[in-house]
Amino acid sequence: MLGCMSFSSVERARLADLLIELGPDAPTLCEGWDTRDMAVHLYLRENRPLAAVGMFVPGLSGLLAKASARAGERDYAELVRDWAAGPGRLSPVRYIDRFMNTAEHFIHHEDVRRGDGVARPRDFSAVVQKQLNQILSSSAPRFLRNSATPVILHPTGFPRIVAADQRGVSVDGENVLRVSGNVGELLLWVFGRDAVELTFEGNPEDAHRSSL
Repeated sequence: MLGCMSFSSVERARLADLLIELGPDAPTLCEGWDTRDMAVHLYLRENRPLAAVGMFVPGLSGLLAKASARAGERDYAELVRDWAAGPGRLSPVRYIDRFMNTAEHFIHHEDVRRGDGVARPRDFSAVVQKQLNQILSSSAPRFLRNSATPVILHPTGFPRIVAADQRGVSVDGENVLRVSGNVGELLLWVFGRDAVELTFEGNPEDAHRSSL
């Protein structure tokens, strides 16, 4: 049970502990990022949101580069602790943490846990699995929409999710990619991670996934 703490808050604490434990030079699943880069990203996203928008808006890429450089020069452990403390008392992020950070903290925690490329699935409560499945259900159709064939996700314990379906796929339809496994593993895969424990029927190369 999470008690009064949200899953997002728990993952924040776990990820912060792991970042401190591994130090600033450990690999992550995010190509080109070590743990220092991850800490900088997490900190800027909540504390310098205008700079963080530079990841998506080319006109702000310079602002992002400057903010990243400044944050990267800080003491690593101090930077991680500042992020771990959460957004400031007056920050609106405090009130939307669950919606903004559930997927973010889970996925980046796994990016660090699996930085060596080895899948390490975790068991979650039914409450957490439901939260992750809600995110998967809304994200998968968007992130997989450009796939070469329909993609059918089969999260254990939840209804199937169909993406990139232009014609209507029957339950036993052919010429599709079927991906089965725990909801957390599927969420990681949809978000572009390959260090996952899943079962594939069809060609995984037919899927066009998010690179976030």
